[in-house]
Amino acid sequence: MELDEIKIKGYVTIWQGDGKNKKFIVKRAENRFVDAGLKGLVSALACSAIAVTAPSGISSWSYNPQIYLGSDTDISTTHEMNVLAAPIGIAPGTAPNTISGINRTNPSSGVWRTSFVAVWHAGNVSGTVGELGLYLRPFTEFAAGWVRNMGQNSYVYPLALVSRLSSADLDFSSFIIDTSKSITVQWTVEVSFA
Repeated sequence: MELDEIKIKGYVTIWQGDGKNKKFIVKRAENRFVDAGLKGLVSALACSAIAVTAPSGISSWSYNPQIYLGSDTDISTTHEMNVLAAPIGIAPGTAPNTISGINRTNPSSGVWRTSFVAVWHAGNVSGTVGELGLYLRPFTEFAAGWVRNMGQNSYVYPLALVSRLSSADLDFSSFIIDTSKSITVQWTVEVSFA
């Protein structure tokens, strides 16, 4: 008997500097999804209707995404985590100067991918990076239908930690930010049906 599967994975690449001075620190490290990310995915699949004025459909998860850096190197990722253990800056962390997202692609049949790119300009963030978090706006409870109205009487689901990359989990080696260079994080999420 053949079983259908839905696989969700994510991977993170981090570099400092640009052009000839670009130095890769982390290349395609696999992250770990936490409760809000997995519950959001199941909620979206299980509901019978999604009513959204803008942005549309399930992509509204990606409305104003965020990536934060943290300094913790000791605490492993657990499914119930909802914030970084030790964010750099005032919680939930120092926001990047720019973040672009969505960039949805369908590289092959049954595979959907989206990437988010966050950039902190030189000197805007400092310290040791031991963890990173991807924050999106997932559906937060199991329900038959979802309404997300971006117009009058709008309700935008709050940012929630959906995925974490951690040196404590041996996902990558912690590093000290070179404040003379920009730091860039590219976080890719891929969902595939097998």
